[in-house]
Amino acid sequence: MSQERFTTSREVYHRIRWDSRIDAREFVVGYDAHRGAMEEMPFEAFVPDGEIPWHRVWYFKRGTQVVWDRKARIDLLSNARPAEEPASAPSPSVPGFTSLPAWRFDSGSWREASNTQAHALPPPSTLTVATFNVLFDLYDAELLATERRTPAALSLLRETGADVIALQEVTPSFLQALLAEPWVRERYWLSDGPGAQTVATYGQVLLSRVPLTSVWQRVFSRDKRIIAAELRLSGGTLWVATPHLTSNRDPSGASARAVQVEALLEWARVLGASSETEPPDLVLAGDFNFGDGAVEAASFARAGFVDAWSSLRPSEAGETFNPRLNTLAAITTVSGTLQRLDRVLVASASGRLAPEAVELFGEAPLAGPPGPSGHALFASDHFGLHCVLRRAAVASSTRTSTALVHHTALVLIPPEDVWGPIQALRKKHDAKFHRWMPHVTLLYPFVPEEDFETAEALLVDALQGVEPFDVTLSTFGHFEHRANATAWLRPDDQPSGALTALYAKLVAALPECATSAHGGFTPHLSVGQLPLSSDIARTLAEWQRAWRPLKFRAGELCLIRRKGDAPFEVIRRIPLSQAPRAIPEQEDVLASIGSGESQGGHAARTAAVEQLRQHCERIGTTLHPYGSYLLGTDGAGSDVDAVAIGPASLSRDDFAQALLQALAPGTARYVADAAIPLVKLSIGGVSFDLAYASRPEGVPPGDPLTLLEQHGSRLDPAGLRAVLGLADTLGLMGAIAHDARFRNLMRAVKAWARARGLYSHALGYLGGLSWTLLAAWACTRATPDALRSDASLLAHFFATFSSWPWPQPVTLTPETARYRPEGKRDLLPVIAPALPARNTARNVSRSTFRVIREELLRAHELVSKARASRTPSAWTALFQPPAADELPTAALRLSADAPSAEDREAVAGWILGHVTALVYRLEGDRRLSVRPLQPAQAGGALIIGLEARDAAALSWHPSSPLFAAVEAFRASFQEWTHRPSSAVLQIEWVRGD
Repeated sequence: MSQERFTTSREVYHRIRWDSRIDAREFVVGYDAHRGAMEEMPFEAFVPDGEIPWHRVWYFKRGTQVVWDRKARIDLLSNARPAEEPASAPSPSVPGFTSLPAWRFDSGSWREASNTQAHALPPPSTLTVATFNVLFDLYDAELLATERRTPAALSLLRETGADVIALQEVTPSFLQALLAEPWVRERYWLSDGPGAQTVATYGQVLLSRVPLTSVWQRVFSRDKRIIAAELRLSGGTLWVATPHLTSNRDPSGASARAVQVEALLEWARVLGASSETEPPDLVLAGDFNFGDGAVEAASFARAGFVDAWSSLRPSEAGETFNPRLNTLAAITTVSGTLQRLDRVLVASASGRLAPEAVELFGEAPLAGPPGPSGHALFASDHFGLHCVLRRAAVASSTRTSTALVHHTALVLIPPEDVWGPIQALRKKHDAKFHRWMPHVTLLYPFVPEEDFETAEALLVDALQGVEPFDVTLSTFGHFEHRANATAWLRPDDQPSGALTALYAKLVAALPECATSAHGGFTPHLSVGQLPLSSDIARTLAEWQRAWRPLKFRAGELCLIRRKGDAPFEVIRRIPLSQAPRAIPEQEDVLASIGSGESQGGHAARTAAVEQLRQHCERIGTTLHPYGSYLLGTDGAGSDVDAVAIGPASLSRDDFAQALLQALAPGTARYVADAAIPLVKLSIGGVSFDLAYASRPEGVPPGDPLTLLEQHGSRLDPAGLRAVLGLADTLGLMGAIAHDARFRNLMRAVKAWARARGLYSHALGYLGGLSWTLLAAWACTRATPDALRSDASLLAHFFATFSSWPWPQPVTLTPETARYRPEGKRDLLPVIAPALPARNTARNVSRSTFRVIREELLRAHELVSKARASRTPSAWTALFQPPAADELPTAALRLSADAPSAEDREAVAGWILGHVTALVYRLEGDRRLSVRPLQPAQAGGALIIGLEARDAAALSWHPSSPLFAAVEAFRASFQEWTHRPSSAVLQIEWVRGD
């Protein structure tokens, strides 16, 4: 008896994707992440035929309901017909959102509340909102003391007295404790009840003193959703939603968060469009899991949302996740970064609802004994946020003055030759070490960058007659805040009062910037933050005893700005009268360390290119070099990348054989099984990687870009990729405005990346195109100050990318700016300039991503030191290869053995082309970190360094994950179709002492 065929995962996917009766946003995909461990992702984040193959998709869920399951052979979608589908709740107001009951305590128990019970209430003059991530204990439970934290958190929430409370990471047990609280039962409506339907295993809950007219949820996965509620007020409807967006702890966090952000923005758009009168007021309160300057923050701002903290307290960081102060955050953090993750965002088209006050709560440790870790215990790893919203009639007037921003400032910066002792303190104690340079704040917040020209003109006029003066940093002081203290150095001026007089002139020129967090102008240079305790005075006294006064001449003021999470940088300098000229940077500093090349080397490559061009023309093809040769950034020993384009009648194999016959024996070979088949050849000592693309039938010879634009879809994949390489280079050339500076920068970056082992796409780092794109981005966004010398531009490059908010893509063109990172292959997206948009750094893995970031930070620090010393010898450390103590002691050594040199080269090429597969297998054991290292010489052994959080991960026996990964790699080598018959792959396990 035959069974009916079971629908495949591919068929189910496309059914959900294209059936007009189904809203794909309601679904999640369950898949086998590794060795049977199941994970989920939003349906919209799944890439068909991408990194996750169809056979690893095990189920689809709609909300909490499984609609297709491979193992249980459940299929509720394929055979369903509209007439047969069970009756469902009324269609939600917003696509993707489903209805939930509201709950209230009545007659001795929690009951579902009917919508008719929610009558419109008179609008209060203010509405208070509190949001708090209460910290689940699914991990590290033994360190979190939840039995103490839960009652403490409930007490904090009661004390807020908020009209609306948004909670995240609520577990069923926390919800039960919440439902049992008398103050909750007496005053609040809830979005969930005793059944805990939306918090398994954890989720969000809304509490409201105002009756809830309706409650909705948008489900992304088991633990990720949006809870939204409608509050009916006689003055107009108010909608509140609480998100808990996916964090970057998840490898696919950026792509999942992008889906969630878009769902919130669409929620806002649809509610606004569907309103019969004026758009409703909207409030988002929750854990957004992105920091200031993130692309998501800009998306919400463009949609009309006002960030309460940024608008009311722009000069204060307001970190709600602070591992330096909060010991629970120190336990749960991965990066150690201080961030403002929790936010209250308000959108009020009428202007009726606006933030009036905002503050943190839960900043103090709990009374009583320390926590299980031996440190003070806090209610959660997050601080809460309490916001007062003003409800008023729409104002008839609008602001006419320029709004100040907190990403610009006017400061006094000491010269770099006195930075050393200051930076030593700041690096240890200042959470803003990488964001700010050492400085004395004069005006902050400040006018937007687009107003710098006007501000500079006013300041130059106001500073006429102000002479340079001496400043001495000799004495420590501090400011006390609610949760900590800021330690600072006092700038003593000579003549006395020069700084105060300077500040008075600045304020007279820009009176709107006359703000101060400390009750007046107190000149200071911040060096760090200290916990509030009786030890502050003792700590500062210890610093004072070891401190030697620093004296410098104040001769100029600096207008600075930062973009996103990048550090502040100087945009304009305003000299005081008779200010001394700065010591010029050595223009030849990069050439002095050997980054440049004589013109003879490039001329030799040009001659070789012309010889190869003649060979190609005899075969009936045209030669198009690209890459570093065409850009002029080639250096000693550089290969030349090129593509030959020929007629449809000339196949790739025929072209290769014709070229091999035309060249001297032993100078060329055809690599047919590469992703892009290549002829690797040498002419006059110049090496070439030559690809081939044949024009489609009937297409005459012409411009390669025209071929790509008009007939790209008819090119075979290898030919298309080769022509795209040329198009990418031409796109780069069109974007770069500072050719000479760019070429010098590119050579320096290449020299550094090669020295540190980072110049290799095959090993999981960045290839030449990726590094070139980063250099081009730095050049096109550089300020005139950064472009004044090769050294300053190199400093700008490392300052930018050592703090880049990955996985935010680096893109050069408006067309590629739409690229959205997706999945584990987009950890560090550097997007090619030619369409279609492609990530040129898709081989970057979890481990190599960490290595790249650490090396960029190291380079940033070394460049700063080298510039301060102003001596060529100081640059040497930047270009030194890793020392032995910087590398892992445990490693795998991969090498090839074959009878002939040609076979050995082929096997070495196979190893290099497949090593990332081994890296991914090794990283399947989350305890392992991997560092592939370049062979010491051409054809030499390839080393894969290994580090482990747990020594057991380095066990070398047949049942260990490490051994299994190596054996799988051996098996793939044996399955290689073009493997030389006598070739041997050697893998040695090397364990240092």
